[in-house]
Amino acid sequence: MRKKQTEPLSGVLLFAKQSGITSFSSLWSIKHALGTDKVGHTGTLDSFADGLLVVLSGSLTHLVPHITGFRKTYQAVVCFGCATDTLDPCGRIVEEGSAPSRAQVLDACAKLSGALLQVPPVYSAVHVGGRRASDMARGGKDVRLEPRQIFVYRNELVDFREPTETDPCAYALLDISCSKGTYIRALARDMAAAMGTCAYLCALRRTSVGPFSLDDAACARQLPPFTLDSGIQQRLRDAALRKPDEGECIGDIQRHFLPFSPELAARCGFLSDELKEEAAQAYQNGRPLSGRMFVRLDEAPPDDGYRAPGKIAVFYPGRQFAGMIQLQDGRLSYEFVVPRRKGGAAAFRVFTWQQLLQGDFPLAWKKTGTALAVGSFDGMHAGHAALLDEIAAQKELVGGIVTFSASFKNAGTAAELSSLRQRLDFCAQKGLVFAIVIDFSEDFSKMEGSDFIRTLVESCNMRFLAEGYDFRCGYKGALTMRELPRLAQVHGFRLSPVDDVLQDGERISSSRIRQAVRDADFVAARKMLRRPYAYDCEGLAWKPLASDGAGDAARWFGALRRSRQELPPDGTYDCAALSGGNSVRALCELAGNELRLRLPQECDAARVQEIIF
Repeated sequence: MRKKQTEPLSGVLLFAKQSGITSFSSLWSIKHALGTDKVGHTGTLDSFADGLLVVLSGSLTHLVPHITGFRKTYQAVVCFGCATDTLDPCGRIVEEGSAPSRAQVLDACAKLSGALLQVPPVYSAVHVGGRRASDMARGGKDVRLEPRQIFVYRNELVDFREPTETDPCAYALLDISCSKGTYIRALARDMAAAMGTCAYLCALRRTSVGPFSLDDAACARQLPPFTLDSGIQQRLRDAALRKPDEGECIGDIQRHFLPFSPELAARCGFLSDELKEEAAQAYQNGRPLSGRMFVRLDEAPPDDGYRAPGKIAVFYPGRQFAGMIQLQDGRLSYEFVVPRRKGGAAAFRVFTWQQLLQGDFPLAWKKTGTALAVGSFDGMHAGHAALLDEIAAQKELVGGIVTFSASFKNAGTAAELSSLRQRLDFCAQKGLVFAIVIDFSEDFSKMEGSDFIRTLVESCNMRFLAEGYDFRCGYKGALTMRELPRLAQVHGFRLSPVDDVLQDGERISSSRIRQAVRDADFVAARKMLRRPYAYDCEGLAWKPLASDGAGDAARWFGALRRSRQELPPDGTYDCAALSGGNSVRALCELAGNELRLRLPQECDAARVQEIIF
């Protein structure tokens, strides 16, 4: 089982619940697939029913009441001429009546539409005096519920079956669109009462919740067809025996998970604002809100009734979800705040090449289209930053990179300038949201460049590619920038060649930076990286060393290097240690494979993330 995330992603999952299990039980697979316990659904489905559950994770669980208020649509199979105590197939038959004609059902559909007062079923989750009505009914107590205002937008007869010699009941397949709080079981009961008979619900499928459709839900392919015949034949006992494919379900959940974005916020009816960088800290600290702290993003709610007046979704620079604010009577106020995460890693996702080939890529992103840059990105220098800026500027597409788990160009001959983690953090800081990481192998090295590009187009709908003029890929690096325009025309993506970035009149390259680090010329390395050179300490096992006589002001720790990341020559260097998000002055000694770090007494070496030269 995946390790639980301490700070789960804030996102939306559309999930197709199977019949025969409860809505609560359905959440287990979702928690398992997403590696989090912080999930909540926006409206239950009875155990006999199937269909769409809209599940929110992370901080979005705060929005459950809003999503719950969306209009919902259902397909329902109703049995007329017979009723159960629960008004569904789980109960016992308590009443029989006459079977109506098709014309009578059509007339009842028309009458039971529009604004209605509906009494909820006795066997329901409605609370009476602090107790569930269903619990009281099962205990033999008389339960009286007050009618509630609902609205039925559509109540249409799709299919009908007359009584037969072996079955005196009539059956109807209905297509229903209704407001929050509508019980389809009670609607069937009231339709039957209008015709002077009785009824119960044989089968129910929820097909949409507001702007979200069952067609886009994870595991929807595992649902059987919903027809009049299938609804008549459905029984809870049979439904419980249909177990979904667990492995397929988990993979489908991961593909369908939607991290919260301005586009998704618009679908939910929210406006979206982006915090200005200088205002982010004040926002996180709960300082008074001002319109000057925000920039309105382009995405606006669709003009289809799904709006939340005054509700504004807030995003940090880089489109990391920051929480919700409210505009009321000209004043801004907080609803909730999501702390900013270093590097924007909360919304950043990583896929392997194998996952891409298997189709394990978010369908919503594939539908939108992706903007990509391909390369080893060793060091993530100023030239790489220019490529990523070009990708991040494609606001209508989902931005990402295709890179390698190691710098394959220098494998066996030179160390890397940055770890994979550092490269991915840099991408997240630039506003990208995913990376495809390839384990460079002999088989992969034999792939033709044209096949590689075609795979990106087919697997993640690459619609934009930014590359430098020195781009090469495929078998023996045969595919170059010269051939890329032809492939762009064939596959229908835009190609953006990006000029080299110069420093001191020469092109910035990983090899130049590597030589600067080897020469301990950290000033030159900083100019080309546009930031200090940093050694990733992840995975190092630091041990305290004997005192050097410096008293209690500082302490030495030692570790054996485990990565292939470049270090300067053996010697002693003034540096800084990034620990717990804070930078402290330190001293670093290098001797072969051994690193020694002299830290302030209050600084724990186990928390050191990077050594900054």
